[in-house]
Amino acid sequence: MTHRSLILAAVLLAINCNAFTTPPTSQSSKSYISTSLCMSTTTENEKKKPKKKEGYVPKWKKKATLAEESGSLSIEEKGLKGAVPITFQQGKGEKATFIETAAMPGQPLKLVASQAGQFIKYGCGKGECGTCESLCNGKYLRPCIDSVPTDLEIDPETGEYETMVIQVKGTRAKVISSGKFYSVKSIFIGFWNNLLGMGGLVRDRRAAKKNWQDRMSKEDEILRLTEEKRKRRAEEAGKKN
Repeated sequence: MTHRSLILAAVLLAINCNAFTTPPTSQSSKSYISTSLCMSTTTENEKKKPKKKEGYVPKWKKKATLAEESGSLSIEEKGLKGAVPITFQQGKGEKATFIETAAMPGQPLKLVASQAGQFIKYGCGKGECGTCESLCNGKYLRPCIDSVPTDLEIDPETGEYETMVIQVKGTRAKVISSGKFYSVKSIFIGFWNNLLGMGGLVRDRRAAKKNWQDRMSKEDEILRLTEEKRKRRAEEAGKKN
């Protein structure tokens, strides 16, 4: 079975490679004309695309967070109360973003981040996976379960708590799809998956056939034993009579 599948895979690969080879140089002018025609048709189709209707209202809208609604207001103007100043830092260098807020000792960091509008990616929510792990003043913490420390020392000169700088993990950029329905790689992968599927089907069919034969042999044995038992009972009943 393995030799036949390998030969079939090689033949399919050869056919696909021949199908995707470039045309000879003698037909270069024809290919250039065809590509130019395709480009012209695509530009015409783009011009014919319908524009969005005026007054179109989308069905779903993203709600603005508290930080987006308040804009550049101070902590007091936003209505956030707290004795411990906290700064969320996301990213490094020039691309780093900072969000300043305040919290009370013992307040959950997850709640503090959501109130300030700081996005943190969570995983399990139990502090086990480490998805939300952040760095704060040289120590690692997990905002999903950790809170603002209650044993912070007050600066004797200013009479206030020192600022907690929490470095949050940066989020990855969104992947933009190419919009292609298929590619050369997807065709090869499709053929390979079909070969694997056929091989698995044959393997499972052999195992299923063996199981069916074993089950039928057991059923025949049960029928034979029940028939013998029935005959024995009939003989015993005949002797008594």
